[in-house]
Amino acid sequence: MKQIGRNVGGLAQLVTRVGNEITQVVQDIHGTVANPFGLRGNDYTPAPMVYNLIRYGFRQAGNVAGMADLLADPNRELRDSLDLQSIVNGIFGQLLAEQNSPYSLPMALLPTGPVQGDTLVVFIHGLCMNDACWNNPAADAFSHWARGEMKADVRYLRYNTGLHISDNGRKLAGLLAHTALPRRVILIGHSMGGLVARSALHQGRQRGDAWTDKVTHLACLGSPHQGAMLERAGNQANRLLGATPYSRPLMRLANLRSDGIRDLRFGYVLEDQWRDRPLDESRPSSKVPLDSQVEQLFIAGSVSEPGHPQPRGDWLVTVDSGLATRLYPQADGLTRELFYQMGHMTMIEESRTYARIQRWLESS
Repeated sequence: MKQIGRNVGGLAQLVTRVGNEITQVVQDIHGTVANPFGLRGNDYTPAPMVYNLIRYGFRQAGNVAGMADLLADPNRELRDSLDLQSIVNGIFGQLLAEQNSPYSLPMALLPTGPVQGDTLVVFIHGLCMNDACWNNPAADAFSHWARGEMKADVRYLRYNTGLHISDNGRKLAGLLAHTALPRRVILIGHSMGGLVARSALHQGRQRGDAWTDKVTHLACLGSPHQGAMLERAGNQANRLLGATPYSRPLMRLANLRSDGIRDLRFGYVLEDQWRDRPLDESRPSSKVPLDSQVEQLFIAGSVSEPGHPQPRGDWLVTVDSGLATRLYPQADGLTRELFYQMGHMTMIEESRTYARIQRWLESS
């Protein structure tokens, strides 16, 4: 009950914030229409009091919506609310963090408790998802194999996917640095999760963390190493909104999307890649080298038929980006695998994916 109450409060905060942003956009557009040339002494902008009343209404609407949700079923299973929370974190994660909102998901390695066994396998979910995405028969079968054949302890990372990938990478590096680890660590990340794993490994290596020497394998499943086309298209559309003073205020709403989503534009994994650069940057910055001491597997999916000469991506990530063929044309210790007739979200539910990871682990 206490946890649900905190979530309701956090969600109400977000409703208020987004409502304020929408109101500001409307106010800016109204002001531009009334005074298109921005002439001094010709202020036709509507009275701020009107818009302040609207903002107040959004704040109360957020509170009412939150309380209604709580009163409807105060004892409901938290799984559905966790999925909603994960989606909201993915889209508005940095806003929740800025507000110190209780709705912001803290990073956690689940289940909690001391790590057992000879090997630690860490699964890392993607954008707008949570650790429950690995609850499927194919992933369960792989985990059963890992526990039996490798004497592995299998854990699942949960985190706020709306934060910068570099921030989550730093948090994961810190989490692993303060965890008593076995002799071997294997990281498996889906989509954004693969980039978070790469970020953590790179930052941990830069800091000289001892845990990085225990990482032997890193698998990235459908990770946009060269960026995601959907975010690039969205960013270009947002840039076009700035072409006229009438549409420019709408950029404010589009810019509410999370830092994590923006990082997917070019697959940024380090702060140096995005710091001091415009939010609507249209060209990527420098690339991050692969870790030469870790065996890596990049798996890409394609919705095309087998043998297609120019296979399409998995709906969200292109084959070229998933395999990082342009970013790392030649790389020692990197294995690439393309699966046909495989979508981005179904990738983590297909036995083909885990059979390939298993063969890779057995052969290296």
